[in-house]
Amino acid sequence: MIELDRRHMLEGLAALIGLSALPADALAAAAQKPSLLDAPTTALLAAVSDTFIPRTDTPGAVQAKVPATVDGLLRDWANPAHRAAHIAALKAIDTAARAKTGKPFALLTPAARKTFLTGYDLENFSSPDYYRLKDLLVTAYYMSEPGATVELRYEHVPGAWEPSIPLTKDTRAWAGHNVG
Repeated sequence: MIELDRRHMLEGLAALIGLSALPADALAAAAQKPSLLDAPTTALLAAVSDTFIPRTDTPGAVQAKVPATVDGLLRDWANPAHRAAHIAALKAIDTAARAKTGKPFALLTPAARKTFLTGYDLENFSSPDYYRLKDLLVTAYYMSEPGATVELRYEHVPGAWEPSIPLTKDTRAWAGHNVG
């Protein structure tokens, strides 16, 4: 439990008064950090994300802001070794696409990206760096609001227990529930 004395309370009050004196756009600018990835790598990340999880009747990875989330995770959270491994895995996809198609992965049509990435996935799935990149993209999608609430079936407060739900082509998996 935090003990609050008069000195700490006055310091907090002074900080709040100081924050309220700042212009609103100054706070917004402080919240926006520059991207870690350069423009071509960001485009590559968006193309790979969109190919793994395209927009269908539910939002895709780009609509769920997976590229921005991954950029933020790499910038603010990943250690240098993991950051370098994820970026190298992305660039390996691009290098392989250039070698096979003569174009950067991001400039391929969605159909050509899917065809290329399907083969690349089969050849490289056992690569730890590629597997971790794919896992990061999928996890970022399902941790996003659209992934957890539109793609997955979600109830904030679950209702009755349903022991057997008939599976149809429209049945969605469940997002995690807080238990207890």
